[in-house]
Amino acid sequence: MARQAHIRIIATGGTIAGRGDSPTEVAYASAQVSADELVLAVPGLSELAEISTETLFALDSKEMGFSHWRSLAALIDRRLADATCDGVVVTHGTDTLEEAAWFLDLVGRWSKPVILVGSMRPATALSADGPANLYQAVSVCADPAAAGRGVMVVMAADILSGWRAVKISATALNGFHAYPGGSVGYVSGDQVFFHQGPDPSPLAGRFSDLINDGRPLPLIGIQFCTAGCAQLHNQWWPQGRDAGLVVAGFGGGTVPDTMADALRERASSGTSIVISSRVPKVTVLPETMTLVESDRVVASRYLNPQKAAVLLSLSLAAGCTPLSSFEALH
Repeated sequence: MARQAHIRIIATGGTIAGRGDSPTEVAYASAQVSADELVLAVPGLSELAEISTETLFALDSKEMGFSHWRSLAALIDRRLADATCDGVVVTHGTDTLEEAAWFLDLVGRWSKPVILVGSMRPATALSADGPANLYQAVSVCADPAAAGRGVMVVMAADILSGWRAVKISATALNGFHAYPGGSVGYVSGDQVFFHQGPDPSPLAGRFSDLINDGRPLPLIGIQFCTAGCAQLHNQWWPQGRDAGLVVAGFGGGTVPDTMADALRERASSGTSIVISSRVPKVTVLPETMTLVESDRVVASRYLNPQKAAVLLSLSLAAGCTPLSSFEALH
């Protein structure tokens, strides 16, 4: 008889661990339910795999950032180094789950599956989606076909490559999709179906050296273009010279002419700038953006502003030119 898969569940908080005052209350407090309580709320989980749990953080994911994900990546490294551990499921808040999945993809070199899962409703809500999502995440993690697929996100029965996962709704249970492309599979009952082969990102594991070496990861400012921003940009840009800046421009990465002049000046003074877009389905190419691409002014390709900021931070910390990182995207 084959050994049952051993799956480690690492809890970090979020809505999936939230409590409200009543089953129909919209407001709730995140990160109130322990990892063990989450597991106990899911009937049949022990039939899928041998489960062990631990809590790394108990946070609303709006409070999460690079330092937290670095600690999470280091913990995943240690757990997957154990030969008896077949995969890791991370419960995480959805507000920053897409950035967390992208960060882990960029720093992790893991052949065993790493699944991020959250929920759109708190644990105490009427028809809470957390238990079903967690059941499906463990189903995927324990499936032999999940190996070699990198970081994935499982939400509302969809299996998404972590590097492509994007949050598209603040309330819908299927609040995540994959862009570019679509899901790589789905879960029905306790059956896992992959409809394509492994889909690793072109930058998977590129920054694994940054997990434990202590180099600071710079925070990247994001500036959002709106109608009339040509007259306002000198007021809402931070003072000083930042190491990195992402601009959420219009359409394919266009910005007003006066802003373009200011961005060129900042780049010449040492700021690395990535031009993304404020539209949901981002496509910013060197030939579509207002500025000319260079070592310090880079098109985000298909990365939205928040994902572009993650890649820019890691690139600067690693000492490589942002252009070399973003050019690798295809």
